[in-house]
Amino acid sequence: MSFVLVGLISCSSDDSKSDVNFIRAKFDGVEQKFNIISVDKVDYPEEGYSDVEVTATMSSDATKILILKSEFGVTGADIIWGMYYTNDGVYYENDSENSNVTENSLGRYKGTFSCTLSSEGGDTMSITEGSFDIIY
Repeated sequence: MSFVLVGLISCSSDDSKSDVNFIRAKFDGVEQKFNIISVDKVDYPEEGYSDVEVTATMSSDATKILILKSEFGVTGADIIWGMYYTNDGVYYENDSENSNVTENSLGRYKGTFSCTLSSEGGDTMSITEGSFDIIY
């Protein structure tokens, strides 16, 4: 009986791990999921703070890169100060953003976002329904 219980517990914890380490959003209405995630904590000792910088790509399309930046350890509304997206060599950055970071600690970064991005050529892109849950 205890072997069955241990087996069930280990299966349920494996299932929950599949629900993390992603960034997903709709780019001009088309849902994309980024599942190759790199997280860096960048310290600025002279200024007295650190940033968390997330770089994400898609296993199905490496030409799409999404970068999120915010101050490390800070949670709440509009904490993400940088959103950058590259799509097949075209670079976009945020003109406006709306974010809510609910976890931002060493090891976990979680929240939601939406924004409007602009390219150097003047093209715009709308990102809606963005969410991320990253364990690092």
